[in-house]
Amino acid sequence: MNRRIRIQRLAPQDREEWQKQYYRHKEQRPRRRLTALKAVWDGQTLADVCRTRHLRRKTLEHWLDWYLHGGFKTLLAPERRRVPQALSCQQRRVLRYILLHKTPADYGLDSYQWTARRAQALIAAKWNIHLGLGRLYPLFDQFGLSHQRVHRDYGPPRPRLQAAFVDALEKKGGGSQVFGPRSGGAG
Repeated sequence: MNRRIRIQRLAPQDREEWQKQYYRHKEQRPRRRLTALKAVWDGQTLADVCRTRHLRRKTLEHWLDWYLHGGFKTLLAPERRRVPQALSCQQRRVLRYILLHKTPADYGLDSYQWTARRAQALIAAKWNIHLGLGRLYPLFDQFGLSHQRVHRDYGPPRPRLQAAFVDALEKKGGGSQVFGPRSGGAG
């Protein structure tokens, strides 16, 4: 039994779900798939659907197969494309070392704290590789670095240093007096 006939047999039971999915997904990509599926349900040939919707036949066949084998969930699932990493393993290790142990000033950048843009500039200057920020953030996650500022996330303070800091505050006059007397308002 061909693909078009199998899809047309599913049409009566899935029309209500199709309507829900169409209103749920506002983006063009899922709606384009849904309208192509509906056109096949309504009796158009695959060639007609391809011609009127400006699709390649192979693309339409993939969409229909996804629907037949997994329903709307598979048809509307976001596509995941694996793009090879531009940095080699050695370059990633070097970059991690630089971000953790060096400052941008060491590389001629006018700053002492790394940001994603500065790391991007370093990679372009050092290896002539132009990475987008979307490719850098997963690297920062692998390195255990913050997204906002590329630095180590600092854990809780060391107890001895914290105690020394509190003692120093108390010697200056204690509690709320550290910042000077309150001004204004009668108490």
